[in-house]
Amino acid sequence: MNDFRTQLAERCMQNDPPPCASVCPFGLDVRAFAGHMKRGAFSAAFRLYRDAVAFPGIVSRLCDQPCGQACVFSGQNGAIALRDLEAAAIAHAPNINPNRYSLPKRPGKIVIVGAGPSGLACALRLASKKYEVVILEREERMGGSLWGLLPEEVLLPELERQFMYETVDLRLSTPVTDLSRLEADAVYVATGREGNSFGLELSGQGACASRTEGFFLGGELTGGTVMEAIACGLLAAKAIERYLKIGTMNEPLRDWSTRFHPDPGLLSYTPPAPRTGEGVLTKEEAEAEAGRCQQCQCDACVKYCDLMRSYRKYPKRVEEEVATTIEPVSLSRKARLATRFIATCNHCGLCKQVCPVSLDTGAYLLDSHRRMVEEKAMPWAYHEFWLRDMEFSTGDASLVVNASKSGKPKYLLFPGCRLGGSDPQLVLDIFQVLLEREPESALFLSCCGAPAEWAGEEALHQRTVQYFAQVWESLGRPQVVFACLNCRQELARHLPQAEGISLYELLDRWELPVSQSGGGQTAAVFDPCPSRDFPEAREAARSLARKAGFRLEALPLEGEHAQCCGWGGQVEIANPKYAEGVTQNRIEASPLPYLVYCANCRDVFRRRDKAAAHLLRAILPGGEAGGLWDGSVPTATQSRDNRRWLKHQLLLQYKPEEARLMDTPQTGAPLLIAPELLEKMNLSYLLREDVELVVETCERTGTYLVNEETGTRLGHAMAGRLTVWAEYRNLENCRELVNVYAHRMRIMEGMGNV
Repeated sequence: MNDFRTQLAERCMQNDPPPCASVCPFGLDVRAFAGHMKRGAFSAAFRLYRDAVAFPGIVSRLCDQPCGQACVFSGQNGAIALRDLEAAAIAHAPNINPNRYSLPKRPGKIVIVGAGPSGLACALRLASKKYEVVILEREERMGGSLWGLLPEEVLLPELERQFMYETVDLRLSTPVTDLSRLEADAVYVATGREGNSFGLELSGQGACASRTEGFFLGGELTGGTVMEAIACGLLAAKAIERYLKIGTMNEPLRDWSTRFHPDPGLLSYTPPAPRTGEGVLTKEEAEAEAGRCQQCQCDACVKYCDLMRSYRKYPKRVEEEVATTIEPVSLSRKARLATRFIATCNHCGLCKQVCPVSLDTGAYLLDSHRRMVEEKAMPWAYHEFWLRDMEFSTGDASLVVNASKSGKPKYLLFPGCRLGGSDPQLVLDIFQVLLEREPESALFLSCCGAPAEWAGEEALHQRTVQYFAQVWESLGRPQVVFACLNCRQELARHLPQAEGISLYELLDRWELPVSQSGGGQTAAVFDPCPSRDFPEAREAARSLARKAGFRLEALPLEGEHAQCCGWGGQVEIANPKYAEGVTQNRIEASPLPYLVYCANCRDVFRRRDKAAAHLLRAILPGGEAGGLWDGSVPTATQSRDNRRWLKHQLLLQYKPEEARLMDTPQTGAPLLIAPELLEKMNLSYLLREDVELVVETCERTGTYLVNEETGTRLGHAMAGRLTVWAEYRNLENCRELVNVYAHRMRIMEGMGNV
């Protein structure tokens, strides 16, 4: 936890300025300025600009525009014309006079030696704070080096405008020969290029600070350009104010450097629009030019990560709220403000992938989830259904089939738990393909443990991985063939010694004949998010799709930037609206049908009527038949039934004695459930066997309520940690379900009278 906090503080570039602002001597907030201009808020833009540069009428004419060279579009001769925007802000702002504030006079007298650009900037800023300011200038006019750069009709009106509400004692034709004779609380020496420094030297210990107490120097005297001189004068004013307040000369040197350098390939370049003339930009032209600004910020995590974009939170904000949630300082429920947020992460790893310094916010959220589970602070209902389902996959639905004659197979096919639940026949088909090519193969039906890891149940996760390891070891450590890349990623992380390969790489390498289901049709390959770790699998999937006759078009984000379909982290119960939104965003990425090589991706897309087909179904014999894109999606109950059927079929072929043990006759009267109730059960994550358990328990124990008007019976039973209620009626040879619902509260039995 603390490591992530430290990494954020040291490496996160969210608050680093964009390259344009980092080279600006004044540190102008370019993003805010361009944003105001884009909206036509010229007054706000001007005020922001004036506060940064002090003399907008001078800087907008003389600035050499280092920002343009730093602009990410400079290489395309399309840098944002900031100086033109600055001039437009001045021209179109309704009032360009400085603000007038009625402030009390502050103690402290400052003498400024030199009325050039730096001295005037320092004087203006200190005078606006109501300090007593005296300027001593040896020449007969103020302005210094500015006279050689601007005409009088531009320079003097600008200086007069900016000082119009300030009181400054300007003494022209007043040369200074000895600083020790000046009566002042602080002195700023800004005598210009090759001017008299009076023996002062910069101390290097603070902005503009000399080695002599109370004396500061800067501007062109210390080697700066005219623009740097003005900026230095503003900084000197800040350093002097600090000295007058607390007696120290250690005002930090300004550092607007940035580590952030945007990738032009990820930005939307718009060329400059034609202009009506060579003068000041019109309002419309200024708004259009400002609109070209990309508001460069290190925000790839928020742009790409569905979670951070949806909640509009950067990693630093995430860390703050999650830390407060894990270690609340209040007993109030509000102290756990990020609980649902933590449980909503898809754990797809994209945030780390796109981060320039590889900060892994997802791993931090997973660690936080574990911590809350350990403290029993995470609602168990978020993952109860998935954990029960994983228990089924590693228990009743689990099976090892070793078809090798030697007993030590070369390959171990691990299809994962979801493929068998989605399309059990497909598992049988691919195992048959594997056996035909390599008879020394085995099959293992189980779960990789991802649901337990996502649920923060570390002990259960470790037991699940150990179960896989035991089976793998007992078979002589064969190469594992993964049909699910999420399984491959999971076991690569937690059981790296189990060497694996994706089924798609193997099939592509073998050059087996494939179904011509594509027939020249254009489709898009949708990469599951774990595929980012396995580029060979991504390429093999595309190769197989092309062999099947598909023309492929790329999705906006795929490959190394593959996005989660919405299934990752099994967040549907914790945050159904978010999960729905993620899936819808993926669907809207392209109107093309999707070829997927993940059962989860296929099912979430088909559930929302997106044309999608599993790649294995497309390439195996029969794939060319109609309905490739239109397959149904199993309900939660059907998914379990499919896995039971798959296990039974394999037992019939390889272990018929055990198959007979599964052929247990149904006990009790059959339960009729209307389609609308089946849909309600599926949306509520209630299994048919859970409801049947309730009815059987009620009938066996005689514990139920009777509605005398309708004759229906109402009772409850526990399904895991969930209390399930069923209302039903007995018919002649069966029972009929009338209604069903569930809640998290547990009804305590045998409590007696209260």
